[in-house]
Amino acid sequence: MTSSVRASYPAVAIAGAVSALIALGWWWLIFSKVVENDYLTVGQAVTCIAGATDLCSLAQALCTNDHLYGIRWYAPEAFWAAAAILVAGVLLSARPSRA
Repeated sequence: MTSSVRASYPAVAIAGAVSALIALGWWWLIFSKVVENDYLTVGQAVTCIAGATDLCSLAQALCTNDHLYGIRWYAPEAFWAAAAILVAGVLLSARPSRA
């Protein structure tokens, strides 16, 4: 494996971390309003980061149009994709190089 390919592994981890932050920001954009309107507690809303339960779907359905840019839904798949990219980058970066 060339050193240039190996050098790109941390970039994969960084891309995963940035993607995870974007997914968490998207989640907060939606569920901060849900918590503010007392549809869910913070603890209940946290479970919606990684899963689409009936409770999360109901809370999103109750969202009004006062969200930034009119975004009223969140997809937990974004968080899982970001987590997968982050883990792949970390594992590839931590792998010992072959001589």
